[in-house]
Amino acid sequence: MKEGEKMGIKEFLGKVFSKEKITNSRGETITLTVPAELYYKELAMYTATSLIANAISRSDINVYVEGKMQRNEDFYLLNVSPNANETSSYFWHKVINKVVREGKCLVVRIKDKLFVADSYFEYSKSVLYGNTYAGVVVDDYQFLNIFDQTNSYMFRLDDKRIEDYMNGINESYSQMLSAAKKSFVRNHSYRYKLKIDGVRSGNDEFNKEFENTIFKRVKEYFETDDAVYPEFDGYVLTQDEGQKASYSSEDFLKLKKDLFETAFSTLHIPTVLISGNITNMKEIVSAFLSFGVDPFADMITEGLNKGAGVENYVKGNYYKVNTSVINHRDIFENAANISTLISCGYSSIDELRIANGDAPLNTKWSKEHFLTKNFDYISNSHNELNDEGGEKE
Repeated sequence: MKEGEKMGIKEFLGKVFSKEKITNSRGETITLTVPAELYYKELAMYTATSLIANAISRSDINVYVEGKMQRNEDFYLLNVSPNANETSSYFWHKVINKVVREGKCLVVRIKDKLFVADSYFEYSKSVLYGNTYAGVVVDDYQFLNIFDQTNSYMFRLDDKRIEDYMNGINESYSQMLSAAKKSFVRNHSYRYKLKIDGVRSGNDEFNKEFENTIFKRVKEYFETDDAVYPEFDGYVLTQDEGQKASYSSEDFLKLKKDLFETAFSTLHIPTVLISGNITNMKEIVSAFLSFGVDPFADMITEGLNKGAGVENYVKGNYYKVNTSVINHRDIFENAANISTLISCGYSSIDELRIANGDAPLNTKWSKEHFLTKNFDYISNSHNELNDEGGEKE
């Protein structure tokens, strides 16, 4: 299992939203209030995106040289550490998040290190030779280089920003969530009536006294955990016993669940993963990998191979994201399958050890392919029939 820091939800939301207090260019402190409904949309997007990013970061990005798998410097960059400050898990989380939210992600290569560009601009556009990029900023540091197709990778799944759709949907959901929240709070709050002597209520002095004294005491009475409200002659504070509507938090939770399901379905993730009540885990994971993860894996595979060029590709020098390692595997449960794959010559022992997350033996015999005597050419069977006087073609 790869070690590496994962972007936590607090850090993620901190990057998406401004802090509650910010300082402008004049040195003035401004307090911002972010609606809670917006956090629900961001939490839904984060949850869905992180599921795909977690799967990609657990995958192996295999490097092939002349058709044979190699663990070289490229393998280290793509699977362990792409640069001095990041692990591959963190790196691919950034890539997937940018593709989902911005529709594309630019990765640049400098001195055999890979960096996700936080911002950039297209220096030139060319249909024949490809675009070039400049003004690349990574962690507040701007590179002076101009990047072309030989030292940059543009990862793009399609020309749509998924977040744009979620933002449009969130406008209506925000209104419904806000209304549900207000209804729940309003109908689960205590209300009181302050009865005032009719003679006093029309007096100007009373209005002043009410604003400065009575209203202040009533307000303190409700805001303090342990408080006493003194009732004076002409004032009676009674609870409003009017019938309350039967609202519950379930209405609010249903809207939140619906918002999460929308984010999941947008990214082709089985919505059953939200509830956690999964009985057919194998089928759910298979659907998740096929429709939710594999398109992003193909995007990375094709982007890396495009950058390497056609000459390398035809020589058998290419990259491939292997998502088959994501599934949890029990070596004892799969013992019969492992034996079959070896005995039919499909895989060598080292290839299967690597596929199961173990280190290869790197011996001559562990790299060879075996075939049991149960297998033979079909033509040999025909020859035996002919020798025994069977029918000839």
